[in-house]
Amino acid sequence: MDVYKLIREGERRALKAYFSGEPLEQVCRRFGYSRVRIKAMAEDYKSGKIDIFGPMDKKKFDKQFKEVDQLKARVAELEEALKMSKIKAEGYEIMMRIIQEEYGIDLPKKVEAKQSASSKSDTRK
Repeated sequence: MDVYKLIREGERRALKAYFSGEPLEQVCRRFGYSRVRIKAMAEDYKSGKIDIFGPMDKKKFDKQFKEVDQLKARVAELEEALKMSKIKAEGYEIMMRIIQEEYGIDLPKKVEAKQSASSKSDTRK
């Protein structure tokens, strides 16, 4: 690795530390750059003159963005399924109400409902 690449790598690391919230004084001490140099590099980065992400970082971020897009698509799919489930449940409730009001049939029963005494005696043996 040549000197120029080592310098660029040092600048990338310093800027990553600076933009991740590390105090400027600490970044200066840790990487050996002056405050003016760090701020100048930050301005260069903001204006697009330099890139703080190396090729490996870009691949990692591309992979993460792809995963995020896949997860967003899955969330949208699940939200749509939930919406359809709610519509279906509402339809069942309407059908149950119509059956009860128009035909006098009371279908909704609790899972643990006990059999009534009159229906016990009517069962076939």
